[in-house]
Parts: sequence; structure tokens; C-alpha cells
Amino acid sequence: QALTEVESVARLQSLELEGIYTHFAASDSSDKSFAKKQYQIFTDFLDRVSGLDIPLKHVANSGAIIDLPETHLDMVRAGIALYGLYPSDAVDKSRAVLKPAMALKAKVAFMKKVPPGFKISYGMTYQTEKPTTIATIPIGYADGFSRLLSSRGFMLVCGCRAPIVGRVCMDMTMLDVGHIVPEVGLEEEVVIFGRQGNSSITVDEIASALNTISYEIVSAITARVPRIYLR
Repeated sequence: QALTEVESVARLQSLELEGIYTHFAASDSSDKSFAKKQYQIFTDFLDRVSGLDIPLKHVANSGAIIDLPETHLDMVRAGIALYGLYPSDAVDKSRAVLKPAMALKAKVAFMKKVPPGFKISYGMTYQTEKPTTIATIPIGYADGFSRLLSSRGFMLVCGCRAPIVGRVCMDMTMLDVGHIVPEVGLEEEVVIFGRQGNSSITVDEIASALNTISYEIVSAITARVPRIYLR
């Protein structure tokens, strides 16, 4: 059926064929047997349409770019790898050294010294155990920063990890920076993921904390977060 449909499309005078492709379901798995089966089916089909002028044949996504070089054909389709992120921990990272191409940053918007027993954020789910300083960071779940990181995630301030305290709000998140003061000030850079000094928080680390994948973390960042491109 697929052969008949491709031949019918190729005969349409108003269309110019540019390419043919398929997409791997499990090229980033440790077991490559299904990916290899998919590739064999695809190449067998290419043999059947060899009489047609189809300039580009492609199949390799990020996982296949790294682990299945025999599938590269006329072109490849890098997705998550363009961000310097591996599609999974199952790929052979020694084949391609990737460096993260993006970071997510904010600035300290407000600071407040609080006593022991002070309750933080909506629902008052977090209570301080000693005198400390709380920094308010203008990023929240409306920006794509997951509410599930409430009282369990970290951000970098002055090269140190500052724990998230209380619930992540729509537009704000609170950090305990008592162990970093007095270095912290208003407008201080805060790194949600990325590197600061000798410290880093990776997208994969956040994904692991949320029991998800890096794709979800980076694609969840909403349009209202300004993008700054560096050349």
C-alpha cells in the first residue's frame, strides 16, 4: 500500500519530491534491535522505490546520530543534541562529547531576614528552623519551572547551591540563602540550570528529580522567558 501511495504522489505534476524519511522509536535505548529492524524495513522500502527521483533519504535522530552511524544516509536530524543534551543515558557518550548550549538564569528580586518558625509561600508548607535569609526569585511555574520542585530543588547563587523552600508559585520561587549571605545582594545572578563558577545544575539532574526526561524540562520553558542568543 505504501509503495502504491508513494508512486501516486510522485506522479502528481504540481509536486516536487524532496525526500522520504521515517523516525526511530528507540534509537536511544541500550537494546538497538528494534531500531535496526526499523532501519531494515525502511531501506528495503527505499530499494522498492529506487526508480523514483527522491533526493533526500533520512532517518537518524539524536540517538542514531550517536550510536547508529550506518543510518545517517543523506542527512541527519539532530534534535535534543543541538542543545548539547544526550537523548538518554543509554547512548555511548564517548562517541560524541556534547556541551550544554543553554542556561536558565534569573536575578534576586527581594531578600528578607526571617526568624525560626517563619512559614514560607502558599499553604505554609515550609517552616524555617533557625534565623536565615530568604531570597525571592522571579521565576515560577508560569515560566515552565515545575511546581513539583517545591522544597526539593536547588538553584545556584554566588556559586553555591541554595535550596528551594516552600511552594513554587506562578511567578516566584523562594530560596534559603542564609548560608551564602552576606555575598548575596539584590540583582544577584541566579542559575536555575547551567554553570556558575565551579558549580553546575544540569537539565538531566532536574529531570531525574522529577522522574522525567530532559526534553520536557527544556521544552516546558514558556514564551514569556526572554531568550538571549550568544554568538
